Amino acid sequence: TILACALPVNCQEVPDPTDVDDQDAIAVPARTALYQNTTNPFNPMTTIHFDLARDAHVSLKIYDVAGRLVRTVANEPMTAGYDRQVIWNGRDDDGKRVSSGVYFYRLVAADYEATRKLVVMK
Repeated sequence: TILACALPVNCQEVPDPTDVDDQDAIAVPARTALYQNTTNPFNPMTTIHFDLARDAHVSLKIYDVAGRLVRTVANEPMTAGYDRQVIWNGRDDDGKRVSSGVYFYRLVAADYEATRKLVVMK
C-alpha cells in the first residue's frame, strides 16, 4: 500500500499495483482429508467429499467387500482446496447398477491414502 498525501496532512491509501488482494487468494487446507459420503446409506447416488492440501493426481475408486474394483469415479489431476466432491451414481464401470451392500471408497492423492465405508440400499 502506498500513501498519497496532499499538503498539509490530507493522506489516503492508494493500492500498490504489486500488492496481492487477499480476497483473490484461494483457501487451501493444511492437510488432505477424506470425509464420509453423504447420504449414507444411499440409493441411487451419493457424494464423496474430500479436501486437498496441494495440487495432485486424484484416484478415487469404489471396491466391494471382496476387494474387487467396482468403479473408478475419479482418476485425474485436481487443484488444492476445500470440499472437493465426486458423485457416484451406484453403477459399476460397465454401467450396471450395483447390488445392495457394503462397499469401500479409496482416495489416493500424492502421498495421502484413505479408505471409508459406504452402504448401497435398495
